[in-house]
Parts: sequence; structure tokens; C-alpha cells
Amino acid sequence: MASVEFIKARIEGTEKKLEKLNKKMERIRIAKESNYNENNPYLYTEFDFRGTEKDIQEAERTLKKYKDQLQKETEKAASRNVKVINDFLDKWFEECVKWFDSEYEKYKEAEKDYNRRQREFIQHFNSIRNPEERKAVREARSAEAKEFKKAWTHVTQFDHGSLPWRETMLKDMEAERIRKYDDIIERTNEIVGQITDASFLHISPEGNLNGIIEGTKGRANVQTIGAGGYNIQCYHFRTLIHKI
Repeated sequence: MASVEFIKARIEGTEKKLEKLNKKMERIRIAKESNYNENNPYLYTEFDFRGTEKDIQEAERTLKKYKDQLQKETEKAASRNVKVINDFLDKWFEECVKWFDSEYEKYKEAEKDYNRRQREFIQHFNSIRNPEERKAVREARSAEAKEFKKAWTHVTQFDHGSLPWRETMLKDMEAERIRKYDDIIERTNEIVGQITDASFLHISPEGNLNGIIEGTKGRANVQTIGAGGYNIQCYHFRTLIHKI
């Protein structure tokens, strides 16, 4: 989502454009009154009138769009420091980092075993002369490589850029934490406007974010459904926000 400063700059630019278009339209209207025969130094025609009218309408729509965006972004910016939401997401961040660290250690051990098997495949392949057998070994090796890659995507997703794996993981998870915060705030702002009271919002004994949020436009009920544990990659959650 664009920043408040970016949107304000866009509004300012659109307002200047609209001002120029309105001045142009005034000149065209003066020329139009004489059927474009007098007071028409720019040689305007009906084509210019229709085109400028269309441009003004488009600029007005664009200006309204940016002003609506500015209101939403201003509400969100004024609602960013809700402590209980930050506490909830801090806990989520800590649990995910702990889990990814653990998975990385498992991945490194699995990688050693995988590399050993791949070397065995190559040695076996080089010792075979029968084309059909060589094809079967090649396909088996390819299948195992594909399966290994698929099984550890949640770890290797952080193997990008120039930073070490853990630094990249922390950086990406912090970006995801911010995204989740903004998602909660944006959906809440849609219902209640700027948040004025989040004191009834709390973290349940199960670690979920629940409660009531009040704002300039009304109240909303927040309910978090979390999941974690056996056979689930990392603690994740869905936050339901409904108007009261």
C-alpha cells in the first residue's frame, strides 16, 4: 500500500492538473460562446471542448480515488501502535523463528543424507551399460531430487539474496509480521474507522487475539483462529473481524 506522503504528492499533482484543465476549459467556453469564431487565439474547436471535458472528469475521479486512499492510510497510520496486536504478533514471530531454526537443522542433516544418496546414484549410473537400466536410474535420481526439493521448500525459500540463510529468514519474517499487522489494521479500519479504544482486545490463554475494538465509525469483534503443532509447519492463524 502506498504511503501517506506518496498519496499526498499524487493529490497535489492531480489538483494542479485539474486546475490547469479548468482554466483551459474556461478559455474554450469563451471561444465556444462565439461558435469558436472570436476570442479563440488557441484555435479551439468542439473536439477540444469534448476532450477537455473528458479529461476533467477523469482527473476528478482520480482525485477522489487518491483522497479515499489518503483517508484509509491516515486511519491506518493513526492505529499502528496497538500494543496488544504487537504483543500477539511478537509472539507469533518468536514461535515461527524458533520453528524455522529447528527445521533448518533438520534440513542440513537431511541434505547430508540426500547428497550421499545422489553420489551413490551417480556411481551406480556410471557402472551400468544397459540403456534401459541407465534410464531407470536417471529417472529414480530425478524423482528423489524433486521430492527432496519439495519437502524442504519451507526452509530453502530463504535461500535468496546475498545474506546468510538465517539473516534472510529473519528479514522475511519481519516483513511478514508487518504485513500481518497492516492486514489486521486495514480490515479493522474498514469497519470502525480510526481505532480509538483497543483496551478490550486481549490475548487468550491459548495465545489467540480476541476481543472488541472501538473506532470513530463503530465497534468490531475480533476473533483469531490459530493452528499449530504436529504435522503443521508453523503456527499460523486467521483473524476474523466483524462489525458489531
